[in-house]
Amino acid sequence: MKSILKITLPALVGLATLFTACQSEPEVGTKLYNKGETSNLPKLYIHDLGNQGNKGALEVVNANGELIAKKDTVKFYVRLSSPLDHDLEVSVAENPSATKQAGATALEKGAVNILTPTVTIAKGATVSAEPIKVVAQLGNALDTLMSTRTNGAVTLTLNPAQGVDVASNYGNMNITVNYKESNIVDNGNTDGLTAMDLGDYLVYDDQNNKLEKLYDGNLSTVWFKPSNEGPFTFVITVSENTKVTALSLVPSARYVNWVAKSMTVETSEDWNTWTNQGEITRTDNSISNGEPFVVRFTKPVKCNYIRLSNVRSASSRYLVIGEMKFYK
Repeated sequence: MKSILKITLPALVGLATLFTACQSEPEVGTKLYNKGETSNLPKLYIHDLGNQGNKGALEVVNANGELIAKKDTVKFYVRLSSPLDHDLEVSVAENPSATKQAGATALEKGAVNILTPTVTIAKGATVSAEPIKVVAQLGNALDTLMSTRTNGAVTLTLNPAQGVDVASNYGNMNITVNYKESNIVDNGNTDGLTAMDLGDYLVYDDQNNKLEKLYDGNLSTVWFKPSNEGPFTFVITVSENTKVTALSLVPSARYVNWVAKSMTVETSEDWNTWTNQGEITRTDNSISNGEPFVVRFTKPVKCNYIRLSNVRSASSRYLVIGEMKFYK
């Protein structure tokens, strides 16, 4: 039996339309295939030493109105996805327009000093022979942080180099410039300083009780309190217009583990207006080694009063202090 195919007029019209659409040519200027163009050139990219996602950090400290750059250095290498048959010089530059760090101030050019502005990736190698090194640089750009009182942000961008492409997501190094207000030196000591005479200062508690055991020159006569009564406050009066450079809480040899762990230091010239010089927490090593708890000021402070507040013990049992000493 023969099959008979019947096609109605509307169906013929539909087939004709479909056939015409399949054979129509693309419009002028359009692509036959919607594929993004890719380059076969080697890719140049930044790789930080700590695998932090191309992020680094520097620190500056506002010490009573003077900005001080800490001795931090951000280091990172520049790499190639595949080696070249010649040496390649690579450089980076500050790029404020690329900075997009939430909660931080985007810093203008000049906030950092690029110590190694150009590095070389040798023929046949895929990583620069040395890292790019960056430090904070004092000047107008960093001074902005003293007004905003926030952290700053700097972006370094790889400059184009002939014969390679910069990898789209790895061409920037993002550096946070942490801003801190403190006039206290990290891991300070009293080297080269002159201790005040015992008669040049008095020590009181927050109830105005004189604590003579803390400045009698005898480490055996200690001041102590149960730790759960803390945190503690001490107020020291010094001779008028004295410039104080440092202070120390000296432990008694019998109670080296029951010493102060942390505190806040404030100063005043008139008792009414107090300046916060900073907060300090000592290391466990300094406690176990029986070392004094030293607070050294970055800039000496002219004052009549010193207040040590939020003084907390390293022990859950007692806070014990042998002597308090002050230096000029």
